[in-house]
Amino acid sequence: MPDKTVVQSYIERQELEGYNNFMTNMVHIVKRDDYSVIKVRQDGEVVVISANERAYLNNIGKQQPNFGHDDYDYFFELFGVAAERRSGVYTAQLSESKLWMLDEEGNHFIVYANGDSVEKLSVSFDLNQLVEGIDRKEPDSPRALPRGDGEHIEEECKFLPPPKSVAHPRLFMIKNDGKECYEYLNAEQLEYLFRCRHKDAKLPTVIQSSQN
Repeated sequence: MPDKTVVQSYIERQELEGYNNFMTNMVHIVKRDDYSVIKVRQDGEVVVISANERAYLNNIGKQQPNFGHDDYDYFFELFGVAAERRSGVYTAQLSESKLWMLDEEGNHFIVYANGDSVEKLSVSFDLNQLVEGIDRKEPDSPRALPRGDGEHIEEECKFLPPPKSVAHPRLFMIKNDGKECYEYLNAEQLEYLFRCRHKDAKLPTVIQSSQN
């Protein structure tokens, strides 16, 4: 395609439970120029593997030196059982209007097309029985807390240890005159930019070095 995206399509015949029971789907594999991969299946399943996640899977797997061409560790996440996919891989089921993923601690996050979201912690095999109505539970406003410092912990989560990982913060520097603004990138973002820059020398230089 004009943006260097490659689309591969094929017919998949999948064996189901029972004797001589099969399901046939048309499958489209979309490979973006930045090495991200998307699988779209006829029955409504969509799997999204970002370039960073694909690189991570290669680093902890076979570590193919020619990344983006010879690596194949992401195949298991792309074609495997949905419930067994690693953290960082997004799965959407269009027939159910939902997008879900797991984090590194096994917590389950679901977002529905109507804007509803569900978070299920990995501390229980059946969290719906542990906390009644958790799928419909919403946190109280931090402004209503006694200390008023914005910190909020659900009552049923106070016994849990702190998370091993948190979302990367976004840091900006704005000059006093208001004419220039810079964002500080984390290591994961820089790896992505360097990877794209390395494969396509025509990309403009968007990174400035700093001694501070």
